[in-house]
Amino acid sequence: MICPSCGHDNIEGADRCEECVTSLLNLHVPQAGSEGLASSVMEDDISQLDQEFLSVSPDNSALEAIGKMKAAGLGCALVLEDGKLVGIFTERDLLNKLTGKDARPDNTTVKELMSPEPEILSETDSVATAVNKMSMGRYRHIPIRKADGSYSVISIKHVLKYIAKADW
Repeated sequence: MICPSCGHDNIEGADRCEECVTSLLNLHVPQAGSEGLASSVMEDDISQLDQEFLSVSPDNSALEAIGKMKAAGLGCALVLEDGKLVGIFTERDLLNKLTGKDARPDNTTVKELMSPEPEILSETDSVATAVNKMSMGRYRHIPIRKADGSYSVISIKHVLKYIAKADW
């Protein structure tokens, strides 16, 4: 381990430089600065993340929506009515709301199970804003309103993929 003060080559794992006694404890600990993950998450906007899109109508049956989600390999669908986002239908909605002996999935519509009026982010919001919203609201999916007025969704898996592929 090379001492940053004097350049002496020390034994790996040494706490102090043998030559000048400078502390070597934090040499390999990444520091937040002008580069790296902390900076990228704060500065990069959501458009840097992969996004997905699946929509259903509030009047679709829950079974139909589940079939579409399963076929697309997605954990949620945006609920659109006349092009306006009115809700989000997620796996969690199914688990929390379509349970018990009185559950009738064949007669239940999306609007009965969806989470109405979800928080929406803009594609120009930072990745950090998305992570904060996900954490504070306990969401795994957040709808994104694009500049052209269309929608997409980011999920925690998109955030993790963004972090994993970054070259730090």
